This record gives sequence, C-alpha cells and structure tokens, in this order.
Amino acid sequence: MEWTVGYWQISIGRVYPTTEQLTRMYNTAAPCWHRHLQWLGYSRAYAKLFQSLQYSGVIADLHDGSTVCDCGIGTADFSLALAKTVSPKLHVTGVDISPEMLAKANQLLVRSGVDCQVYQSDVNNLPFDDNTFDLVLSAHMLEHSPNPTRGLQEMVRVLRPKAPLVLTVTRPGLLGWCIQWHWGNGCISPKQLTHLMAEAGLSDIRCYPFTFGLSRWTSIAGVGFKRS
Repeated sequence: MEWTVGYWQISIGRVYPTTEQLTRMYNTAAPCWHRHLQWLGYSRAYAKLFQSLQYSGVIADLHDGSTVCDCGIGTADFSLALAKTVSPKLHVTGVDISPEMLAKANQLLVRSGVDCQVYQSDVNNLPFDDNTFDLVLSAHMLEHSPNPTRGLQEMVRVLRPKAPLVLTVTRPGLLGWCIQWHWGNGCISPKQLTHLMAEAGLSDIRCYPFTFGLSRWTSIAGVGFKRS
C-alpha cells in the first residue's frame, strides 16, 4: 500500500521474519509446543484429518516401512498423528530450522516407537535426493515463507512420482490474522493454496476443512499428488 502526503510518499509492505528470528522464536516455544497443540485440539484434529485421508484412499499405499518426510516438523505432532492412524512402523524424516524443536520431535517419536531421523535444514534446500519419499508432510510451515512456491517445489522434488503431499496452512480470518500478528506468518486461502500446489507440480489437488478444535477456524489442509 502507498499514500502520497504532500511531498512525502508513504508505503507499507509485508515483511517476514528472518530465518534467525524464526529459529529463536521456535526454540523458545519448543518446551511447551506439544502440550499447547494438545490443549488447543490440533493433535486430535490432525488425527481426524488422517483418518479421513485413509478412508478416502489418499494414503492407502502407506505401509510398514514407508518413508515420510515432515518439513517444519516442530514437535512432530503431524507425524505422530499419521503414525497413530496408519502404522507406528513408518520411517519419519523430520526437517526444521529449530534445533530445540527437532530435539523434542526426536524424543516424542522415539517414545512412540517410530523410526526417525531429524535434520536441521531450511525447506528451500532439502538435503535429500529426488524421488526419495512415499509421502511428504508439512504443518503450518509454508505460510512462514516469503516465497512459498520455492519451498513447495523442494517438497515435490523429494517426493516420488504419484505420491501424495499433505500440508496444512493458516487461513485468512480473525483468528488467522491474530496468529499472523504474533508469529509473523502469512495467511493462505484455499484458492491460493490450490494455485501454489499446482504451480509446484502437483495434480488432483483438494482442500480439506478441519472439524475439531481451534483448527476448524484457523487452518485448512491441502492434498495433491506428484505428477509422474
């Protein structure tokens, strides 16, 4: 936005937190993050989403030993919900910029019997080969990026052909804007999310509402498949 006042031009533009700022914020939040997600109903909402995706066949090909990459894993709540729904014998690879979040994620996954590895890395430069994973996940990470297309393209790159990508983002609305004010993230509408996923090389894209807890007013899920 721009205004001209006399001989002055005033502009306001969106500024995202730097990687260093985000890392500090999430390192600070890590000790209580898992507990807060449970209190706010996100953990149960994630489980209900995966139950729906399992019923509709989206994740029907997952089995013991399937490889999963969770980008922006946080304290692994998204992966834990998947493992409880599908199988604890999945192999989960977690990526995050926050070492404190990664330490907590590793602890919780190991405690739940899930085989895992964690990497401190930015989603824009994932340290994995092309076509590596049977499923890529991301929960409330994409909206922190000033260039979400680049991060999505990296997630699609490491996904094997015809495999699904499942992600959640903060959607516009009063609560979404409150979250945005505190954490510095953006908000992404279903239409924007569908466009971003198609642009990154996904097809058969569908958006899913959440039906439980705070997430029903703050979040949406998007699912798409990598083109062969």
